[in-house]
Amino acid sequence: MNLAILGMGTVGCGVVEVLSMNKSKITGLIGEDVTISHVFVNNIHKERDVDLKDAKLTDDIGDLYGADDIDAVIEVMGGMEDTRDILKKFLEKGIHVISANKDMLAKYIDELTEVANAHDARLLYEASVAGGIPILHAIEHGLNANEIHKVMGILNGTTNYILSKMTNDGWDYEKALKESQEKGYAEADPTNDVGGFDAQRKIVLLSRLAYDRKVDIEEVPVTGISNVELKDIETAKKEGLILKLVGKSEFDEHGLSVEVAPVFLPSDHQLSSVGYEKNAVYVNGNAVGETMFYGPGAGGPETASAIVSDLINCWRNAGRKQFNLTPQQTASVKPSQSSNKYFIRFNATAEDVDAHLADQKVEYSVLDSGSETTVVTSPIDPDQLEKLKQNREYGIEAIYQVEGD
Repeated sequence: MNLAILGMGTVGCGVVEVLSMNKSKITGLIGEDVTISHVFVNNIHKERDVDLKDAKLTDDIGDLYGADDIDAVIEVMGGMEDTRDILKKFLEKGIHVISANKDMLAKYIDELTEVANAHDARLLYEASVAGGIPILHAIEHGLNANEIHKVMGILNGTTNYILSKMTNDGWDYEKALKESQEKGYAEADPTNDVGGFDAQRKIVLLSRLAYDRKVDIEEVPVTGISNVELKDIETAKKEGLILKLVGKSEFDEHGLSVEVAPVFLPSDHQLSSVGYEKNAVYVNGNAVGETMFYGPGAGGPETASAIVSDLINCWRNAGRKQFNLTPQQTASVKPSQSSNKYFIRFNATAEDVDAHLADQKVEYSVLDSGSETTVVTSPIDPDQLEKLKQNREYGIEAIYQVEGD
């Protein structure tokens, strides 16, 4: 089997290492050797710590289009429209493609799977969501006997690391962000992580697969963690609440709701114990009930593990008619109609807050009071929440949903 790899950064090198480290097992599983025959990189002269002596390195993607001996392509180079166009060309030749590119897939996966199905090729992308956790395979295969109605996860290790340091060590946001950058968890420009956009792309891919619906990423609201204040985390922690950046989607009779936002979880919730750079995904099916998948969300070998697993699964089924899930219906993303509890910090005294919430017929308990007042409400519906937000007299300084009972 001849393999082309597009990109040879941390993950690309990780793929080469996994293929070498577990060569005997992989060969046994697919019935033949895997040969890295082609590698597409920007700089063919760059020194790399992996053995590519049998591969043809090129910085001209046309060299790969012209090759007639490539059986599968692994894409780990990133990019958007140009990368989509490159992958389409391989799929149109019936060549299987494995991609870790969540940014591109969250926007173009429906287009690519249609091309793949038209040419009897597979498009696999396990590594694009939650790194080493095999959550896409679990939803598509292990849980396919279920009607799934809820998916919720900690999908970004950088933000989980920052919030864990704030919660466990009392660090402020800036100090936690700086350390996450020093450790290599956060980029120099951390916007995609702390702004919630990385998690947004992942919950779109998860929701599409879980509910068999096309999901427009532009409709998915996202709130990041850059405005989270330590005092809210500490106030809530005394009441047994832990803040996590959560990607959540629900599909019910009201339609599809999808959102990424910081959410307070009870300390005994399964996701509350997921600390630092780890990821976890919680899936609720009508037959199996609650399930949770936990593990590393990023890293070279961890992500490579998912990519090579896709390669094995794809090639073991070579010769059979293979289909990629291609939803025929589009789900319009609507605000959740569920009633929820909310953690709210008002810039007002307890007396004023009491009068305000009584007027809105909202029951609550006070967590902290002084010049500001922090409460947790009883479950309120979306209309009540909107009225609270619109009344600026009492100055809502922070507001977070509280998950669970």
